[in-house]
Amino acid sequence: MEENKVESIKKDKTTTENLLQETIEKHQAELSAQKEYYTDALSASKKAEALAEARADNEARTELESHLREAEERETMLVQALEELRQTLSRKEQEVILNCINIVDLCLLICLK
Repeated sequence: MEENKVESIKKDKTTTENLLQETIEKHQAELSAQKEYYTDALSASKKAEALAEARADNEARTELESHLREAEERETMLVQALEELRQTLSRKEQEVILNCINIVDLCLLICLK
């Protein structure tokens, strides 16, 4: 009778150990699958972040290039306007000089008469 109890306990122990081992292996497999899932998710997230940053950088670069082109166009227009003003001033100066010469000539004529 005692031997039957010992055998039964040994059998129960072996069964329990086997179930425990199966449970451990099952949970290890589940943990391994979860680890792989979350590792893949993290990798995909990092790739998406890198793409978003690249897209944002490209958009910022495009916007800056647009602002630069606009500034260059304004600079060109201002340079042209400045040159036109210089030419106008030069013509006005020449007109003033000619007017002064004419006035001096008139004054001389009046004085000489």
